[in-house]
Amino acid sequence: MSDVVLLEDADISLLLDIANMACHRGFPAEARSIVDGVLAIKPDFPPALISLAFSHLIVDAFDEALAILDPVLEKNPKDNDAIIMKGMTLLLNKKISEAKELFDSIPENAPQKSIAKDLLASL
Repeated sequence: MSDVVLLEDADISLLLDIANMACHRGFPAEARSIVDGVLAIKPDFPPALISLAFSHLIVDAFDEALAILDPVLEKNPKDNDAIIMKGMTLLLNKKISEAKELFDSIPENAPQKSIAKDLLASL
């Protein structure tokens, strides 16, 4: 019998929430360690990749964040969470027109649309 402990989806979600909070608190390296653990269990898991991109975004590593987000959006161009993260990356990198164009692709009824509108209004 194996002693392998499998994480439930709720556990993985909690780990990613902790990683995102670590980013908010100024601990991007620690956040990356958490996300790397999730990716070891669920390779190419979009929410983990988005969290990993966020850990780069908060330290102005825009190219690294985009390099993570672009493949996510290539696989699923309608991933609104990835769109928001890429749009924030573009905005902070002073690529406003690219961010606006990306934000326009979010459907009006998606919760991410109000985030996009708030981000653009803050310019």
